[in-house]
Amino acid sequence: MSKYIVCVFDDEKTTYEAASALRALDNEGSIAVYEGAIVSKNEKGTVRILDEASDAPFGTMSGMLLGSLIGVLGGPAGMALGAAVGSFGGLLVDVHDAGVGEDFLDEVGAALTPGKFAVVAEADEAWTVPLDTRMEKLGGTVHRAWRIDVEGEQIERDAQAAKREWQELKEEWRAASDDAKAKIKAKMDSVEAKLETLDDRAKAKMESMKKATSAKLEKLEAQIAKSSDEMKQKYAAKREEVKADHERRMTKLREAGKLAAEALA
Repeated sequence: MSKYIVCVFDDEKTTYEAASALRALDNEGSIAVYEGAIVSKNEKGTVRILDEASDAPFGTMSGMLLGSLIGVLGGPAGMALGAAVGSFGGLLVDVHDAGVGEDFLDEVGAALTPGKFAVVAEADEAWTVPLDTRMEKLGGTVHRAWRIDVEGEQIERDAQAAKREWQELKEEWRAASDDAKAKIKAKMDSVEAKLETLDDRAKAKMESMKKATSAKLEKLEAQIAKSSDEMKQKYAAKREEVKADHERRMTKLREAGKLAAEALA
């Protein structure tokens, strides 16, 4: 699991300084930043990405997961995109993919009020003190949450439920009168469509996970190469954790696809 980090500030200039400080921490190996963005919230509550400036500390975002969190932070009003509009695709307001609890969203929402700015990042830390120290010196407040993947597990649960429903309808159809078969068949068609959708979701999720995990492992290898001996060990342990978590989640998604295929066979 990686962390979401949101550092809130009162003005745009300081927020860019904070983003540069975060990048410096990454460069020295104190933190591994997978994605980052600078955002603001206007008077209407809309969150806007300010990463379009040519001197932005973060370049074009890779669109792994951070867009989901930023979209959720915008609340029902959504968000306005700058130059990163092509980077996020359908991830903008997917609460499940964001993978954070309501308590964290409430905490950040209370801090990121209209007129304020924030540095938002998905990252891994060896310890929290370096980031806290630099952000607090700039007058910011730091908010953290572990990102938990709930979408993959939900797909598996939905596939199990749909398979049971499909099997029950098949048995009911066999025992039904000719007059009732048409209604039952309509229900079976609906469940079949649901199973096909779940199979597609599982495949799409696996592809996105492969890309995200590959990018994270590449980043951790870079941090291992430039860090002190103590930090090398911490990042090496994190690398193995990322690999194990990836395989666990992939197994669940494969099982979901298998359940759908078995029901439709």
